[in-house]
Amino acid sequence: MEPISVKDIMLYEPFTIKPTQSVTEAAALMKNINCGILPVGEPDNTLGIISDRDITLRVTAEGKDPANTPVKEVMTKILRTCDERTPIEEAAQLMRRHGVCRLVVTRGKRATGIVTLKHLLQNIGDSKASSQILHVLLAPQTAHIKMRGRSHG
Repeated sequence: MEPISVKDIMLYEPFTIKPTQSVTEAAALMKNINCGILPVGEPDNTLGIISDRDITLRVTAEGKDPANTPVKEVMTKILRTCDERTPIEEAAQLMRRHGVCRLVVTRGKRATGIVTLKHLLQNIGDSKASSQILHVLLAPQTAHIKMRGRSHG
Protein backbone atom coordinates (compact mmCIF):
# COMPACT_ATOMS: atom_id res chain seq x y z
CA MET A 1 0.00 0.00 0.00
CA GLU A 2 1.30 3.43 -0.99
CA PRO A 3 1.86 5.85 1.91
CA ILE A 4 -0.67 8.64 2.38
CA SER A 5 0.74 11.95 1.18
CA VAL A 6 -0.08 15.45 2.31
CA LYS A 7 -1.85 16.04 -1.03
CA ASP A 8 -4.42 13.39 -0.04
CA ILE A 9 -5.54 15.24 3.10
CA MET A 10 -4.68 18.93 2.73
CA LEU A 11 -6.97 21.93 2.41
CA TYR A 12 -6.66 22.88 -1.27
CA GLU A 13 -6.10 26.36 -2.69
CA PRO A 14 -6.16 28.30 0.57
CA PHE A 15 -7.45 31.84 0.61
CA THR A 16 -4.62 34.35 0.71
CA ILE A 17 -4.47 37.87 2.03
CA LYS A 18 -2.35 40.75 0.79
CA PRO A 19 0.32 42.08 3.15
CA THR A 20 -1.18 45.59 2.97
CA GLN A 21 -4.64 44.49 4.11
CA SER A 22 -5.59 45.11 7.72
CA VAL A 23 -5.54 42.58 10.51
CA THR A 24 -9.29 43.20 10.88
CA GLU A 25 -9.76 42.02 7.28
CA ALA A 26 -7.62 38.96 7.96
CA ALA A 27 -9.61 38.08 11.08
CA ALA A 28 -12.92 38.55 9.25
CA LEU A 29 -11.76 36.28 6.42
CA MET A 30 -10.60 33.64 8.92
CA LYS A 31 -14.02 33.79 10.57
CA ASN A 32 -15.90 33.55 7.26
CA ILE A 33 -13.97 30.52 6.01
CA ASN A 34 -13.53 28.95 9.47
CA CYS A 35 -9.74 28.72 9.55
CA GLY A 36 -6.93 29.87 11.79
CA ILE A 37 -4.24 30.62 9.21
CA LEU A 38 -3.91 32.55 5.97
CA PRO A 39 -0.97 32.65 3.58
CA VAL A 40 0.12 36.24 2.98
CA GLY A 41 0.90 37.37 -0.58
CA GLU A 42 -0.13 35.62 -3.78
CA PRO A 43 -0.33 31.86 -4.47
CA ASP A 44 2.86 32.09 -6.56
CA ASN A 45 4.63 34.35 -4.05
CA THR A 46 3.84 33.54 -0.43
CA LEU A 47 5.64 36.02 1.83
CA GLY A 48 4.53 34.57 5.15
CA ILE A 49 1.46 33.55 7.08
CA ILE A 50 -0.86 35.17 9.57
CA SER A 51 -2.49 33.01 12.17
CA ASP A 52 -5.04 33.51 14.89
CA ARG A 53 -2.10 33.22 17.31
CA ASP A 54 -0.23 36.04 15.52
CA ILE A 55 -3.29 38.24 15.89
CA THR A 56 -3.65 37.41 19.58
CA LEU A 57 0.01 37.86 20.52
CA ARG A 58 1.16 40.61 18.16
CA VAL A 59 -1.97 42.73 17.93
CA THR A 60 -4.40 42.19 20.81
CA ALA A 61 -1.80 41.59 23.54
CA GLU A 62 0.23 44.60 22.39
CA GLY A 63 -2.82 46.89 22.23
CA LYS A 64 -2.54 47.59 18.51
CA ASP A 65 -5.54 48.71 16.50
CA PRO A 66 -6.33 45.80 14.14
CA ALA A 67 -8.15 48.08 11.70
CA ASN A 68 -5.01 50.20 11.24
CA THR A 69 -2.39 47.46 11.47
CA PRO A 70 -1.35 45.92 8.15
CA VAL A 71 -0.91 42.17 8.05
CA LYS A 72 2.76 42.55 7.01
CA GLU A 73 3.59 44.09 10.42
CA VAL A 74 2.43 41.08 12.43
CA MET A 75 2.69 38.10 10.07
CA THR A 76 5.06 35.21 10.63
CA LYS A 77 7.74 35.60 7.99
CA ILE A 78 9.36 32.20 8.39
CA LEU A 79 7.37 29.72 6.33
CA ARG A 80 7.25 26.09 7.35
CA THR A 81 6.42 24.17 4.20
CA CYS A 82 6.27 20.71 2.73
CA ASP A 83 5.78 19.39 -0.77
CA GLU A 84 2.44 17.88 -1.83
CA ARG A 85 4.12 14.46 -2.14
CA THR A 86 5.42 14.49 1.44
CA PRO A 87 4.21 11.43 3.38
CA ILE A 88 2.03 12.40 6.33
CA GLU A 89 4.48 10.84 8.81
CA GLU A 90 7.19 13.16 7.49
CA ALA A 91 4.82 16.14 7.74
CA ALA A 92 4.21 15.22 11.39
CA GLN A 93 7.97 15.13 11.98
CA LEU A 94 8.35 18.57 10.37
CA MET A 95 5.60 19.96 12.62
CA ARG A 96 7.28 18.52 15.70
CA ARG A 97 10.75 19.73 14.69
CA HIS A 98 9.57 23.29 14.09
CA GLY A 99 6.99 23.43 16.89
CA VAL A 100 4.08 24.21 14.57
CA CYS A 101 0.72 22.59 13.93
CA ARG A 102 0.25 23.87 10.36
CA LEU A 103 2.36 23.65 7.21
CA VAL A 104 1.96 25.47 3.91
CA VAL A 105 1.89 22.85 1.15
CA THR A 106 3.74 23.63 -2.04
CA ARG A 107 4.21 22.39 -5.58
CA GLY A 108 7.46 23.99 -6.65
CA LYS A 109 7.20 27.56 -5.36
CA ARG A 110 3.41 27.71 -5.55
CA ALA A 111 1.37 27.42 -2.34
CA THR A 112 -1.30 24.84 -3.14
CA GLY A 113 -2.69 24.04 0.26
CA ILE A 114 -2.40 23.87 4.02
CA VAL A 115 -2.09 20.79 6.17
CA THR A 116 -2.80 20.94 9.88
CA LEU A 117 -2.42 18.63 12.83
CA LYS A 118 -6.18 18.14 12.66
CA HIS A 119 -5.91 16.99 9.01
CA LEU A 120 -3.22 14.50 9.96
CA LEU A 121 -5.25 12.97 12.75
CA GLN A 122 -8.68 12.97 11.10
CA ASN A 123 -7.77 11.59 7.73
CA ILE A 124 -5.55 8.63 8.41
CA GLY A 125 -8.34 6.07 8.71
CA ASP A 126 -6.08 3.55 10.43
CA SER A 127 -5.85 3.46 14.22
CA LYS A 128 -2.29 2.09 14.17
CA ALA A 129 -1.16 4.86 11.81
CA SER A 130 -2.99 7.44 13.94
CA SER A 131 -1.18 6.15 17.01
CA GLN A 132 2.17 6.44 15.22
CA ILE A 133 1.41 10.02 14.16
CA LEU A 134 0.42 10.93 17.72
CA HIS A 135 3.62 9.37 19.03
CA VAL A 136 5.71 11.41 16.59
CA LEU A 137 3.91 14.61 17.51
CA LEU A 138 3.49 14.28 21.25
CA ALA A 139 6.61 12.55 22.52
CA PRO A 140 8.87 15.63 22.37
CA GLN A 141 6.12 17.93 23.62
CA THR A 142 5.71 15.83 26.77
CA ALA A 143 9.41 16.22 27.56
CA HIS A 144 9.16 19.99 26.98
CA ILE A 145 6.14 20.30 29.28
CA LYS A 146 7.90 18.34 32.04
CA MET A 147 10.98 20.55 31.77
CA ARG A 148 8.87 23.68 31.93
CA GLY A 149 7.00 22.31 34.94
CA ARG A 150 10.25 21.72 36.83
CA SER A 151 11.60 25.17 36.12
CA HIS A 152 8.46 26.78 37.52
CA GLY A 153 8.10 24.22 40.26
